[in-house]
Amino acid sequence: MRIFELLEALEEIATAKVKVRRGAVNIHQPALGDTAVLEPDDVTEAAAVFVPTGAPAIQLDIQRHREIIPLIVTDDDFVFTPVYADAVLAEGAELRVPAMPSLISYSEMHRDVRAFGKAMDEEQLEPDMLAATLLAHRCFLAGAIRVGLWPVRAAAWWEYANARIAPRMPLPPFRPDEVWDDLMADVAEARRQTEQAKIL
Repeated sequence: MRIFELLEALEEIATAKVKVRRGAVNIHQPALGDTAVLEPDDVTEAAAVFVPTGAPAIQLDIQRHREIIPLIVTDDDFVFTPVYADAVLAEGAELRVPAMPSLISYSEMHRDVRAFGKAMDEEQLEPDMLAATLLAHRCFLAGAIRVGLWPVRAAAWWEYANARIAPRMPLPPFRPDEVWDDLMADVAEARRQTEQAKIL
């Protein structure tokens, strides 16, 4: 799509802060503290869609290689598709995953990952459930990254849960992923800045 067409479509979402930076369209949701960064050439279509709240919503169809994947922009959220488990697991690795939603909102993802991180000290949690949930959350986060989001706060909770689970049970290996490594580096930097602010 052309930039002006994309901007015109997104005017329906009054609460989203939309800007163009270096040729990319930045869609910021203040309620989430995150921004979807999209190249207009990657967006094949933008159309109004119905959401259960009845609020305005625009679905952007985004081309990623041979796939067309949706990013739905609502008045206070983003909705996207999680990636499949085999997209994040190393080849040959096996782990049963609970039923995955076809779509998940950013706010749901953050709430689920945060709640899981806070539940790490509960002894009744089954090891298989821990590993499967950790994988499902990795799929949520990878789905968010795939549509131009950068969920540092949710990823920090995932990293915390992963660090608590790994010593307790063997986990299947994940595929090498430089983008994920960059996100984890930003998580580490955010933690460093938080600790520094506490000292000051």
